[in-house]
Parts: sequence; C-alpha cells; structure tokens
Amino acid sequence: MTDLLEHVVAKDPALSVVGTSDDANLAAEARRTRADVLVVAQKAPDERDSLASLLHSRPRMKVVTIVASGESGALYELRPHRTAIAEITTQSLSEAIRDPPGPRRRPRQRRARRPGKTIAAV
Repeated sequence: MTDLLEHVVAKDPALSVVGTSDDANLAAEARRTRADVLVVAQKAPDERDSLASLLHSRPRMKVVTIVASGESGALYELRPHRTAIAEITTQSLSEAIRDPPGPRRRPRQRRARRPGKTIAAV
C-alpha cells in the first residue's frame, strides 16, 4: 500500500505524507499526525465499517480504506448537510422523508496551517 501511496503523492504536489504506522488505533494516529486523510489497509472489504466514532471526533477528516490486494477500497467521510423546506405541506414533508435530496458540496476554504492535503497511512 505504501508504494501505491508514494506514487500518488509523487504525482500531486498538493499532497504530502505526514506519517505511517502499523498501529491499529486509528483515533490515536489521527490525533498524532493531524492528517486530513487517513489511508487504511484492510484485509477484507467490510473490515472497517465502524468508522463513525472516528469521523465524529474529526469531522473534516476523510478515511480511505484499501483492501490488501489493492483491488478495491472505500472512501468514508462525514458530510452533514441541511436542505431547507420552503413550505411545509403534506407533499413536501412526504418528499423530504421519502426521498431526501443528496448533499450539495460547497467549495471548501483551505486552512492556513498547511497547503494541500496531508495523508497518514495506517
């Protein structure tokens, strides 16, 4: 996995690796490195489906999981959003409950502490 990550970072100057670890404690690694993205190796595709507490503790961080074979992975991120309902009617309420619209992404402002995205591989 680190070979793949090094290749990706070498091609994109806005990315930098701030740490690597074999530690299974993702929360500790996230605090230690203060990375924007954790790239996590996993043995099976659904091995790390319980990342909610980590994402809630660091809501702007993303977690990318990569299966050990390198064939597949997943992106986890906490994306809270709010959609206004202009007028509450039985139809608008039913539509909001039944088929809520997807989140709309706003351009994110860069934080002043570091340029680009930082990555920690765990």
